[in-house]
Amino acid sequence: MKEGKDIIAESPAFLSALNLARKVAESTSSILITGESGTGKEIIAQYIHTLSTRRSKGFVALNCAAIPDHLLESELFGYARGAFSGAIANKAGLFEEAEGGTLFLDEIADMDIGLQAKILRVLQERKIKRLGENSFRPINIRVIAATHQNLDRAVQQKKFREDLFFRLNVISINVPALRERTEDILPLAQHFLGKYSIQNSKRLLGITPAAHQYLLNQSWPGNVRELENRIERAVVLAANSHIEVEDLHPRASEISKQKQNTLNFLREKTREEAAPLLLPIEEMNQLYIEYALSINKGAKEKTARDLGIDRKTLYRKLGKRHSAL
Repeated sequence: MKEGKDIIAESPAFLSALNLARKVAESTSSILITGESGTGKEIIAQYIHTLSTRRSKGFVALNCAAIPDHLLESELFGYARGAFSGAIANKAGLFEEAEGGTLFLDEIADMDIGLQAKILRVLQERKIKRLGENSFRPINIRVIAATHQNLDRAVQQKKFREDLFFRLNVISINVPALRERTEDILPLAQHFLGKYSIQNSKRLLGITPAAHQYLLNQSWPGNVRELENRIERAVVLAANSHIEVEDLHPRASEISKQKQNTLNFLREKTREEAAPLLLPIEEMNQLYIEYALSINKGAKEKTARDLGIDRKTLYRKLGKRHSAL
């Protein structure tokens, strides 16, 4: 099923997160969205906003990690003319820009602990004061925060205010990693294929079965963002009507060159010379894995990455090889 813009949901884990998002959308409570980088926390926040009574107003997003600490406060609260050097006119901050709507604070754990105290005060008192002003301005917004960090640990380490954590964590939604929602990998890949085929004016008919299996075998540490980037790159590189495995590999151009070199080497051989090199495909696969492992000096994780398979698949194939010896 497709739940909304760029939201592909087939897996029970992700459907559960979406179901909770629907349940809390109409509430006025603050929401904390957790999950690894690249899982789509902002998309969930937008989904909540579009289902809420605030949907006719703005959705304002800010990545707290992307702005230096000394600029973040003025970005959020705004400032009065003359508040500091360069403040040549009054400027509203994001709290005011989000009036009536939703303010999404991504990577809030990266926020300076001093500024965290001011955010807490805004959430408690529902008013803000621009830098350089003495009077407060009332605000009517909903705050949704997100982080990829473990806030419980950050609180224990005194890197995040406990009182702000409790204020934000009224409702918590965890967005599962892509490796925990494997049912969504192929539908997502197909969605991105369509998107980037249009953008690049290419007529691609689909993804080969071998490439499907390759996608399912990956661990995707960068989650949906990594999958999207990989598909976009594959669309650009694809030379045929379907996305193939070598198009998806992060070292696609290098692999294509290696493949061509191997083919050229074999074509130069006579049938008699090539015959000893021809082995059953399964045995050839096992030998190639052993070869890759040897040149990586036994480093299994790097070998799996080079071969485009996950570690479990590598261990399984190594087990087959060793049991046959």
